[in-house]
Amino acid sequence: MNDDLPDISRLAGLLADPGRSRMLLALLEGRMLPASDLARAANLSAQAASNHLARMLDGGVLRVENRGRYRYYALANSQMAHVIEALACAAHGQDVLRPTLRPKGDAELRLARTCYRHLAGQLGTQLCEAMQAHGYLQRDTGSAMMLTVAGADWLQQALGMDSGQLAGKACLDWSERRDHLAGPLGEAICHAFLAQGLVCRRPGRRSLQVTAAGLRLLQTQLGIQL
Repeated sequence: MNDDLPDISRLAGLLADPGRSRMLLALLEGRMLPASDLARAANLSAQAASNHLARMLDGGVLRVENRGRYRYYALANSQMAHVIEALACAAHGQDVLRPTLRPKGDAELRLARTCYRHLAGQLGTQLCEAMQAHGYLQRDTGSAMMLTVAGADWLQQALGMDSGQLAGKACLDWSERRDHLAGPLGEAICHAFLAQGLVCRRPGRRSLQVTAAGLRLLQTQLGIQL
């Protein structure tokens, strides 16, 4: 046995529980949530949820912050979010291969949602593809995505963003089976969409609502029709 190899079995063991996986998917929205919300998301009792959260904290899957009387949980980092999204993508791929097991799905979730801190679903994938088609974004080595000079100008003009030297990367979308834009650039664009009122969060849900202003910008600026 080579002890220098990473122990992926430990991490896999932490994720291999339906209740814990539902909590992790709830946290993929990118916001911190209290234990009570995570217990509801996983359909677990408060005590069972607390036990699961303690295991994931101990295993480095989650982080926690104390805010007054409450503790708020989040995924440990963006790498962990990428792992969860990749597993969701792989699981959905198996459902597609076996139609009798394919879940009904959620049209709102597939249309627009957050994947940790970037835009996903049809909105995220079409935005990524349209930015490439307009010469605003180009694929670099591997999954790296590079913003062009024209892209930086467009982000400043359309979203009031100072993109600076932000890097992006392609992230395979679990529902669309195509890439959306992740990394610091993807996070900044998602933040700008929320700040500008182009999308808004649905209370208690991971899906996003694309506003009339958002639909207008997407159609007039990028030719996207959702």
